[in-house]
Amino acid sequence: MIKANIDETRQIVHIEVSGYISSREAKDFLNNYKQMTRELRGSKYSLVVEPYIFECEEDDDIKKICMSFFKSGYKRIYLIDSNNYIMDKVSLSKIEERMFNKHVKTIGSISEVR
Repeated sequence: MIKANIDETRQIVHIEVSGYISSREAKDFLNNYKQMTRELRGSKYSLVVEPYIFECEEDDDIKKICMSFFKSGYKRIYLIDSNNYIMDKVSLSKIEERMFNKHVKTIGSISEVR
């Protein structure tokens, strides 16, 4: 399951990821996400991604979703992942990992978002 909501008062786009994610569900999420954020100015919002234990049908699906987040131009991107689950789950090349760590700040809880 991938769920997204927008908190206008805190200027946060919050994404929750958990369970089994089929390729169809990933594609549907991307389409819905693009519609939802069409009028949103990413430079004024922070993106918070909160993954729980999840599994993807295709490993490239999660990379496609992450790339669409990077392209959206958010002010800041946060990953709530105190146990480093994402970095253990997603295999990235050295360059991808450097780019990921440069743009994404890993935090322990949503209360740490500035």
